[in-house]
Amino acid sequence: MKKSLATINDFRNSAAERLEAAKILAAEYRPDLDAVCEIDLHCHSFCSDGFNSPANKVFEAFRRKMKAIAICDHDLMDGQIEAISAGRIFGIDVIPSVEFYTDRPGIEIIGHFPDTTAFIKMLESGAPCEIVENIRKSKKKQLSAMLSRIPQCFAKMGIKAEITPEDIDIFVRNGISTKGDISAIMWQKYGCELRKKDIASDVKDFQAKYTTQDAMLNIPLEINIDISPESFIDRILEWGGLPGLPHPTELRNKEKLGNCELRKTIEDLGGKGLQTIEVDGWRNGICPETGMHQSLLFDQMRKEYNERHPDRLPLLFTNGSDDHNQPGEGLELGCGKNRNLLSEYGKHENIALLRKRICEVRFKDRPSNKFSP
Repeated sequence: MKKSLATINDFRNSAAERLEAAKILAAEYRPDLDAVCEIDLHCHSFCSDGFNSPANKVFEAFRRKMKAIAICDHDLMDGQIEAISAGRIFGIDVIPSVEFYTDRPGIEIIGHFPDTTAFIKMLESGAPCEIVENIRKSKKKQLSAMLSRIPQCFAKMGIKAEITPEDIDIFVRNGISTKGDISAIMWQKYGCELRKKDIASDVKDFQAKYTTQDAMLNIPLEINIDISPESFIDRILEWGGLPGLPHPTELRNKEKLGNCELRKTIEDLGGKGLQTIEVDGWRNGICPETGMHQSLLFDQMRKEYNERHPDRLPLLFTNGSDDHNQPGEGLELGCGKNRNLLSEYGKHENIALLRKRICEVRFKDRPSNKFSP
């Protein structure tokens, strides 16, 4: 079984080899962890900037006695078939998902595809390929340029730093596909020095202060397609999924929006076809404007929107740890940070609501749904 534990998480192995290891672990391993929530609808694998394989993420859900997860890798769907297959092996409900960066710093658009059969059909059709490959090509150029800025940027702070090909294999293992990968490598390689010199306190702090800042490492993405939030809402609906707004707290953190502006953003995106809001996540603390817990506040905003628009399909809620398994990250699947996710937003019954919504969306006037069984 020790060999299987290593095999299921090795990027050098094929998905088929990892799934064979999963079968052994499903037969011999007994759950040994727990979770706050039954479901986690936002986590990541090493197909983007996570540390573990898709099969191993599902195995972790099995170890935690969870019932469902969604692996929402950034800008690609590479690991979804492996995750779905692992879900069948471990008895975990895997909701195919993706998370797209947009041209707004505080907004990513998440897509959940609760109809697995239709999702596989959509993938086989090649529908998302043009968009995904265009983004992949542009990001490769962007990230390469960002890596070249590291030595000069940190030399100013008295740190001799670089990221080598060997570092990539050691620390993120499956190549650099996002800015988060750069942060993860830098923190694992130089974290002690960065903390000692009070440059950053953890990997997330490093990401916010350096990786995403134009004056530091960030270089804007050059791409010839529309990557607005509205464009991804349309695409996800066209592909047969449910577009959602993850971690709305980031609108306050990255765009300095207050609650009035956040309500307007929800209003605008809802009018374009947004279907879900990730009301509960690890970033949520006490709102500085209201004193409310932000998860309760975001859920209140969702309900207010629904009351204003009885003619529209009501916005549904989701939850998510945004767990990447990056060393030093401090996040746990189904738990968040220091177990701060709220169990009431992480019930398995929510999956049935998402699946019902897919059926409802198919009857609306959308140009999609051609991938339904």
